[in-house]
Amino acid sequence: MMMKYFHGGIDEIVLFKTWITYDLGSFIGTWFAIFAFSFFYEFFKTFRSIIEINWRRNNNNNDNNNNNNNIKQDEEINMNKISFSFLKGSYPSFTYKEIIGGIFYGIETGMSLILMLIVMLFNTALFFSILMGIVCGNICFGRFNQFKPKSSSSCC
Repeated sequence: MMMKYFHGGIDEIVLFKTWITYDLGSFIGTWFAIFAFSFFYEFFKTFRSIIEINWRRNNNNNDNNNNNNNIKQDEEINMNKISFSFLKGSYPSFTYKEIIGGIFYGIETGMSLILMLIVMLFNTALFFSILMGIVCGNICFGRFNQFKPKSSSSCC
């Protein structure tokens, strides 16, 4: 029976019926696998952020080369065009950047949900393997992440 509180121990079924930690060696291997997965999760988040920032910069550079208007005015006009076209039922076509960005976002969300499911095992050692992997990943890759939230009044 699954314990619904933080506990120790090495007997866990992790994500799949066949992934069972039945002895110390398999538990240590699982710990390192989860650590590596959470470390890679931080890398992937940073990678996706860098790609999307570069795409935005390239779009802004192309827009600025074609038109020297104020950027805020351009954004407002684009928002009006998007709102109007959305209400009229005409939608802009997808580019490969939106498709790749959506796929990357789906992968990142899937990875975060997998980590959440592992945390929900309430095994203290596995929880700390995720936490340590995320911390180490952020130390290694966080300085490359230039993501800035859109609004400072966000609740999260």
